[in-house]
Amino acid sequence: AVAATLTMSVAPATAASDAIAYTNDAGWGGWAKFVANGDRLDVCDTRADGKRVHGELLYITSTGSYRRVAEDANGAGNSCASKSGDIPEGTKVTVRVCLKDGADGREEFCATKTGVA
Repeated sequence: AVAATLTMSVAPATAASDAIAYTNDAGWGGWAKFVANGDRLDVCDTRADGKRVHGELLYITSTGSYRRVAEDANGAGNSCASKSGDIPEGTKVTVRVCLKDGADGREEFCATKTGVA
């Protein structure tokens, strides 16, 4: 009976899940994706429109709030940008993606999606 009680009191683990957000302009100028296996943020420009794709990974742990940023500024059809680092398992993450006109340009056509590390 004791073993059954202990087994039932353990909370189920939250399954890791990827999350991908697409810019909300016509034709999706780019995307940002959280890859749970490796805790990686990938950011990719998909349209030759002269804009860069800005991606962010936002999350909160017991030690604070974190923001990981990557930008694909080399144009569509080239390599994408990526940032990685360890995130505690089960942490809820938010992926945010925007288009920008230059390094200091205004963010536009932003979108978000959530996942779990």
